[in-house]
Amino acid sequence: MLIRELLDQTDPGTVKCIRPDRTLYELAAELRAHNIGAMLVTDGNDTLVGMVSERDLVRAITEFGEGFGSRSVTDVITRDVITCAPGDNVIDTLAVMNDKRIRHIPVLDTGKPLAMISIREFEHICTQLRIQSRTDFLTGLSNRRYFMETLEAELARGKRYGIPLSLAILDIDHFKHINDTFGHGAGDRVLYDLANLLVHELRNFDVVGRLGGEEFAILFPNTSAPQAELACERLITAIRAQEIVTDEGTIRFTVSFGLTDAAVSVPDGRAFLQAADQLLYRAKNEGRNRLVAARSNQQFDPTVTTDGSRICNTRPSRQMA
Repeated sequence: MLIRELLDQTDPGTVKCIRPDRTLYELAAELRAHNIGAMLVTDGNDTLVGMVSERDLVRAITEFGEGFGSRSVTDVITRDVITCAPGDNVIDTLAVMNDKRIRHIPVLDTGKPLAMISIREFEHICTQLRIQSRTDFLTGLSNRRYFMETLEAELARGKRYGIPLSLAILDIDHFKHINDTFGHGAGDRVLYDLANLLVHELRNFDVVGRLGGEEFAILFPNTSAPQAELACERLITAIRAQEIVTDEGTIRFTVSFGLTDAAVSVPDGRAFLQAADQLLYRAKNEGRNRLVAARSNQQFDPTVTTDGSRICNTRPSRQMA
């Protein structure tokens, strides 16, 4: 993100400036009136000549005593000011501020003050950027990248301490038909409502992510396959009962699940995900609207169909309204 984009999001308003010949009493009054911690000092041509802050006022009280209010801004001005430009990178600018211990930084556009940004604003926007980099924009779930990072970490922890770990992939049945019949806006609504249902029905420490399109994944930490099967069966029942009312009609939909737990032979998160995806593929081929699950005592081979899987919830799929 660039500084100009940060300004668009924070709406800093008109930059507050003061002339060098103004008194410190006037400076204090301006800071209080606008509830700000620093001001830019500009000359008659609106060119930046320095900056003054609350810290400078505190220093002036110590140095000048009772008569500090009548002294001029020139007496406490900081002339060596680090600035940034609208085209600068936010992360790089924040790094400079932390390194130099700067609380406020002026933004100059062609040499003229454009804005003043505090380090709190930088830290807030950087926090938002980190959240956005991990979050699916539509559903608010973990995106594929962050889900895979979590999957790798949980898989490593499970292997280290012998903790069970289960993984499910689910896919909305006939999602293209939903988009074609009700429109893409309704399709987005289905994705959003399904995400909310998953979060509501699952435990706080279960991890739900959107892998892309209409495909989701659920990571069940410290959970064996039989325990995860019960959770997935409950989800299938809740999804079957869900109705989404739109202007084009009521949408009812089903999902297919592939579920597995972490066998010792699963080398990494990608292979773990592929094993669950293999079972999801079987659930689709065998009629949809069902769960196909496998246990860790089977050896997973990503190139072949897993034997010994169990099919749950084979009730015929409900039709779209």
